[in-house]
Amino acid sequence: MYKFIIVDDEPLIRQGLLKKISAVTKELIFCGEADNGEDALDLIQSEDPHLVFTDMRMPVMDGKSLLRQLQNQYPDKKIIVISGFSDFEYMQEAISAKVVHYLLKPFSKEEIHQAISKALSAIESEQSAKAETLNITKEAEQLSLLGDMHALLQYVAGFYPAHNPPSFRSAPMRNLMSSSRMVLLTLYNPEELAVQEPILESTHLFLPHPQSRKLAFSLQLCDASLKENEVLELAAAEAKKLIASTGPQACIGISGMKSDVKELPQARQESMSALNCRAIADQGQFFIYHPGSYQAAPVMWEGSRDLIFFIESGNIDKVEERVHDYFDYYKGQPAATIHQLKENCRSIITEVKTLISVYYPVENGQHTSSSLEAVLGISFDAEEIRLYFLTVLASIAELLKEQSVYASPNVIDNVKVYIRKNICSPLTLEHLSSLFYISPSYLSYLYKEKTGENLIDYVNKERIERAKLLLRTSDEKIYKIAKSLGIDNAKYFFRLFKKMTGFTPEEYRKLSESAKEGAG
Repeated sequence: MYKFIIVDDEPLIRQGLLKKISAVTKELIFCGEADNGEDALDLIQSEDPHLVFTDMRMPVMDGKSLLRQLQNQYPDKKIIVISGFSDFEYMQEAISAKVVHYLLKPFSKEEIHQAISKALSAIESEQSAKAETLNITKEAEQLSLLGDMHALLQYVAGFYPAHNPPSFRSAPMRNLMSSSRMVLLTLYNPEELAVQEPILESTHLFLPHPQSRKLAFSLQLCDASLKENEVLELAAAEAKKLIASTGPQACIGISGMKSDVKELPQARQESMSALNCRAIADQGQFFIYHPGSYQAAPVMWEGSRDLIFFIESGNIDKVEERVHDYFDYYKGQPAATIHQLKENCRSIITEVKTLISVYYPVENGQHTSSSLEAVLGISFDAEEIRLYFLTVLASIAELLKEQSVYASPNVIDNVKVYIRKNICSPLTLEHLSSLFYISPSYLSYLYKEKTGENLIDYVNKERIERAKLLLRTSDEKIYKIAKSLGIDNAKYFFRLFKKMTGFTPEEYRKLSESAKEGAG
């Protein structure tokens, strides 16, 4: 009899799979289930199953990461991947992880029976081979060393709690990690790195990043007698060697000196911070971390409002055009850093998420985090960020196109919708006309012709209505209310409010308060 576990984040799917397995074989004993890769690793450690059935898309640790962990830590476990995604990347990962079978949902009893038979045959063959081969000490030590290096890589990359560093089983790793002087280098190359396996040498560990083939860590281990400036000089020399061997486009971030394994997650943050603080055009250089490097405010792009409008209106061509303008703008700023570019990306994505929530609300207000954030965390090249940013925003524009927010055949109706939705932003005739492909003079004429009032009067009316609401429902200072409505000149706001309501803002607020008290 052989033990098996099921890993899937959907309880109903786990139940259904268990039923199907029980129906096709009596040779397997169910010994547990997990809803993510991390819990699955704990379950494997405690139950030691022979066979693992796993999905690919899961929270916390997905199937791809789990397969890599299983391949490194439990290479004898037989894995059957059951997924609803026939994605080549997943299949490729499954092949590299030596998965016994890849079942695509929905599958028949015959298919799962064949997969189980194949897995059991493989298990029996391996058990037979192990019985014949007893001298595996050297291989076990090598696997232990490889497991240690991968465990350290996962820890350095931030996939395990910083307060819980791995325990090393192999003698070489225990000896190396006893060093009391460490510096972490993060290497980024726009092209894929040639080396994709951990390398252990006498004074450093080379660790390719588990999520990006363009990123790697180099952990420098130095003699305890060296001072910090001497350690950093050695790290800088190693950085020059790495750049020379990798290519002229490579860049490296260097952390401060550390004295304990527990400080390596902080070292990763520092080295990545150093990379983020380089100018966008910088290549073939290394950057040493300095505290406070992020203090400079991001250079903000003024076209974000237009980009959001084109996303909401589903105008994919214009979205692509503005995204290109956005990145060209940053490339034209000599002092702009990768960090500033990323911060502006995050700002735009935050606005886009707010926009999506209006049309596609999620229960309890829980929205999934942006996949873009994961990309921003491990990419340090403007072009790579641009391509992914463009893909994300274009797909959202395609989604919102169905809403037909600005699809009225009457351009004035569309203009009024935009004004109401953006009443808290600066609104000018020139800006409105550019969004709707009409000259300012003709827009002004057409609006008067269709509505009987001037466009600016409509904008002011909407602003004053919003101001009245804010005066009734908040204690915000009046000049701040004016500013929040796109009016920077407080005196102009006072005059406009008085003209349109007959009261000053203070008088209106007092009257509203009196009315509330009288009603109470």
